[in-house]
Amino acid sequence: MTNGELREKFFDFLLKKTCTAKQARDFLEKHNSEDIDALMIEAEGMGLVDDLAYAKLFVDGHLSWGNMKIIYELSARGVSRSDINAALDEAEDECERAKGLAEGWRSSGLEDRKIIARLTSRGFTNRAVRSVIE
Repeated sequence: MTNGELREKFFDFLLKKTCTAKQARDFLEKHNSEDIDALMIEAEGMGLVDDLAYAKLFVDGHLSWGNMKIIYELSARGVSRSDINAALDEAEDECERAKGLAEGWRSSGLEDRKIIARLTSRGFTNRAVRSVIE
């Protein structure tokens, strides 16, 4: 594959799917690109690769998850801790999210112990889980 063909394929990939810098770099490495740095700079300059924007979108799309699970998932995708923290700072407070979920589950008759188990399995911190049962 020529550099021009790879560039076109890379930008098609970025336009079809929001991804992190790590995911974009992995795509280029998989295709044995010699111009990884140049293509990454170009993509970032165009706003097609932006880890902070990715983190904000991810957090907004996963409000039923706790911070621990969100941090784990974003870290696995190569997002820096500072970008993750910035995205979480803009989101609704984790305790408030947990309380909202718990209220809905309680109204459907779910017992507190099951609510606690659900919140824990969704990655809510102990502080958020405690705020629901107090």
